[in-house]
Amino acid sequence: MTTSQPNNAKGLFATMAAAVLAAVASSLCCIAPLIYLVFGVSAASLSGIEQLSWLQVPMLILSTGLILMGFWRLYFAKKPLCTATLSRTQMLWLYWLTVPIVLAFQLYPFVLPWLLEVFE
Repeated sequence: MTTSQPNNAKGLFATMAAAVLAAVASSLCCIAPLIYLVFGVSAASLSGIEQLSWLQVPMLILSTGLILMGFWRLYFAKKPLCTATLSRTQMLWLYWLTVPIVLAFQLYPFVLPWLLEVFE
C-alpha cells in the first residue's frame, strides 16, 4: 500500500524552496536596481519594476508562513519525517541554512535604507 505522506523530506525541501522564492519575490522591486547600480549599469530600463511593489506584503506573509510550516514539520509534526534521502540532521541543517537567506531577502528593503543612513 502506497500512501503519500505530507511529512517527507521532499515536502520539507519544497517548503523551504518555496519560502526562499517568495522572499526573493518580496524584495524583487528593490534588489534589481541595486544589482544594476553595483555593476555600473543604468537602471533606467527597470523603471517599470516598481509596479510589482504591491506583491511585497503578500510574498512576505507567504514566505514567513512557509518558514513556520517547515519549523512545525521538523519539530512538532505527529508523524516523523521520512528520512529516505536525507537524515534528520541534514534536514535541520538545510532548514537553518535556509532561514537566514529568507530573512535577508525579507528584511533587505527595510534594513538597507536604515544602514545607508547610519553609515553616511
